[in-house]
Amino acid sequence: MLDKIASDKILKYCQSKGYPINTFNIIYIEGIDIDGRLNTDTPNQFNDVRAVFNNAKCLDCWAATCEPGAWYTDYPMNPAGAFRIAFGCYRNAWEIGIHGNSDPHESLIQIGEVQGWRDFNKDMIRTGDRLISGYFGINQHWGYDMPPNDIGQASAGCLVGRSRHGHREFMQLCRDSGQRYFDTIVVPGNEIF
Repeated sequence: MLDKIASDKILKYCQSKGYPINTFNIIYIEGIDIDGRLNTDTPNQFNDVRAVFNNAKCLDCWAATCEPGAWYTDYPMNPAGAFRIAFGCYRNAWEIGIHGNSDPHESLIQIGEVQGWRDFNKDMIRTGDRLISGYFGINQHWGYDMPPNDIGQASAGCLVGRSRHGHREFMQLCRDSGQRYFDTIVVPGNEIF
């Protein structure tokens, strides 16, 4: 769990970028562990954090990924390349719905525009890739309990919490918030810690 010091750093970073901090906030931090320590952000691993904050602290957090896995990087759903979300704040871009066909489950479904890069050269980094904006089905769903060191086919560019159990906890907090639409902030851990 992110402690008070880590929570404060994340919230201060978001405020320094002008991102609104409300009573319910979904924040993804790329390249940190759930204890707030930086990691190497190795591709194809659940080495990011999905966190829910109020306006003062982290309420809960889970291992996640903000990036597509190796499988969808090598075999992208779009011929222009796998999608990788851009850092930033996306206002009212998700609502509760159902994700998936083979294993449908309650998730946050993209309804607003987001920005990101298409990894045409399949190198699993943003540098040099083409920035795009639009509606791409970037949902916030579960990672099918894949192992921490292999995203497998759990993400083609969505924001994915690794475990089913953790995702259910996340969705309960979303339902309990009383909100219909959800903002989400995505930030780089190495600029915060």
